[in-house]
Amino acid sequence: MGVPNEKEGAPDATITAVVSPTIDSSRALEAAAATEAEHNLGLRESLKLYRKACLWSIFFSTCIVMEGFDLTIINGLYVYPAFARKFGVPSDTGDYELTAAWQSGLSNAALCGQILGLFATGVIADRFGYRKTLVGALGLCVCFIFIIFFAESLTQLLYALSTSAHTSPPMSTSAGSWASSSPLVCSAA
Repeated sequence: MGVPNEKEGAPDATITAVVSPTIDSSRALEAAAATEAEHNLGLRESLKLYRKACLWSIFFSTCIVMEGFDLTIINGLYVYPAFARKFGVPSDTGDYELTAAWQSGLSNAALCGQILGLFATGVIADRFGYRKTLVGALGLCVCFIFIIFFAESLTQLLYALSTSAHTSPPMSTSAGSWASSSPLVCSAA
């Protein structure tokens, strides 16, 4: 395959380069046949053949669910009457509402926790690897969700949100990096 020679500046001048090493033709045919067989597998056969890879794929998907809980669902709870009654103050209309200061404080605590968690993720992933970092973050996230769920005051909720946010960066950074470099790939046709 030719590549234009930039030194000469002539568009017709080409340099020939070898792109791949010499491959035994029987190996190439065998690889092509194996690829074709995998592409022709149905969903059920793929799940059966690549069970472990599919389970890891589901495990990676829980990272998105856990990160979504920290970032989206909590902010949506501010308007619910039960949440406002437990953590809010009475308003002029007689309903309860969470003050704007606490709403921004809770949201910003989570964002600050994510920044700190992002710095920690790089160090931890470098030292222990993506897998241990991700599994540890998921385990800690479950623990911190219990604190959020059982919080009795706004200060407990603030603490829980800021510490829970430390576990979000490993899910968004380590999961993608590890999944892209992992040899386990679920191929479902």
